[in-house]
Amino acid sequence: MANTPNDTGIPLTAANLLNSKFLTGAVVGGLVTYVLTNEAVQKAALNGLAHLWITLQGGVEEAKERFRDAESEIKAARDS
Repeated sequence: MANTPNDTGIPLTAANLLNSKFLTGAVVGGLVTYVLTNEAVQKAALNGLAHLWITLQGGVEEAKERFRDAESEIKAARDS
């Protein structure tokens, strides 16, 4: 029964289970399961995302302020 072909006609062997797509899927699935079931990891991930969001907001505000400063300098230079 271990060598019974699946829907694609490829025999089911241990070698087929060691291909990169299967291993990648197994690792990603394991990590997702770990994150979804571990409260400490969830809290750390959410704290990290919140910190990143605050940092991005601060960067956007800083860019807006620099733009307004440059705009004011251009207007002041034009008026003098």
